[in-house]
Amino acid sequence: MKVDSHSHSKYSHDGHADPLAMMAAAEEKGFGYYAVTEHLDRDYKYCKKERFLRQLNLPRYYRRVQKIRAEYSGDAYFAFGVEAAYAEKAVHWYEKTLPKYDFDVIVNSIHTVNGGDAYFGKFYRGREQDEVYNEYLDLVADSLRVPYHYDIVGHIGYITRYCDYPNVSLVQPQYSDKIDAILGEIIARDKCLEINTHIKHSLTEYLPERGILERYYALGGRRVTFSSDAHLPEDVGHKYSDVAKVAKEIGFTHWTVYKRHVPCEVPITDD
Repeated sequence: MKVDSHSHSKYSHDGHADPLAMMAAAEEKGFGYYAVTEHLDRDYKYCKKERFLRQLNLPRYYRRVQKIRAEYSGDAYFAFGVEAAYAEKAVHWYEKTLPKYDFDVIVNSIHTVNGGDAYFGKFYRGREQDEVYNEYLDLVADSLRVPYHYDIVGHIGYITRYCDYPNVSLVQPQYSDKIDAILGEIIARDKCLEINTHIKHSLTEYLPERGILERYYALGGRRVTFSSDAHLPEDVGHKYSDVAKVAKEIGFTHWTVYKRHVPCEVPITDD
C-alpha cells in the first residue's frame, strides 16, 4: 500500500490548500493511507528574537476534521493529527492539550533548538558544526522522553536542511553514539521513524540519511513510514517510489501507519 503520514493544509501557518484538496491529490495518486498533520508549533513561543508563528486553531481544525470524517465515504483511509514541535517549556501545554482531541496520529519533531530557529541561516552563523549538531541531537533525545503521547518521530536530520557546512551529513563518527542512543530509544518506546522527503539539497533526497536508516534496521528497528511533508497538493507523495525502493533495499517490508493512535502494518509497495 502507498502511504503518506505527514502533510500540511491551510490550517498550518505555511500551508496553502484546503484539506479536501490535499486528500483529493492523495486519492488521485493512489494512496491508500494519507495523513494531514498540522503544525502545532508551540516551540516558537520560546524562540529568541524570532517571529511567533500563527498558531494552529485547534478547536477550528478539529471541527473540520470531524466534519470530513463524517462525510467521507471513499476507500482510502484519511488520517488527521498534528506535528507537535518539541521545546522543553512547551511540554506541559502539550501534555494537557493533546489528550482533548481524538486524532489518529501525532508527529514529534524538532524545529527550534534551545530558543534558536534552525530554519534561518543566522542560527548557524559563527558556530562550529559539532556544537550545533550535538545540541540538536541532545534535543532530539530529550524529545523522545516527553510525557505526552506521540506516534512518529519526524525528520531526524532537520538540522542538515538549512546549514551550509562543507559536509552537512550526520553520518560521521563523532555523532554515532548519540544517533545510536536516539535510535535505540525509538525502538524501546515502540515509536515509528518517518522517512521524510521535504528536503532539497545535494546530500540526500530524504531524511534521515540512508546510513541512519540502515543503522536503525541493524539495531532492530522495524517501524518506518513514508512522509512527503507536503504543503501543496502537487507535493503529496513526493519521491514515494524512490523511498519505497530504498526502504526495501535496506530490509524493511512494511510501513507503519496510525489509526486513532493504533499502529497498523501495511506492505511496502513501489506504486
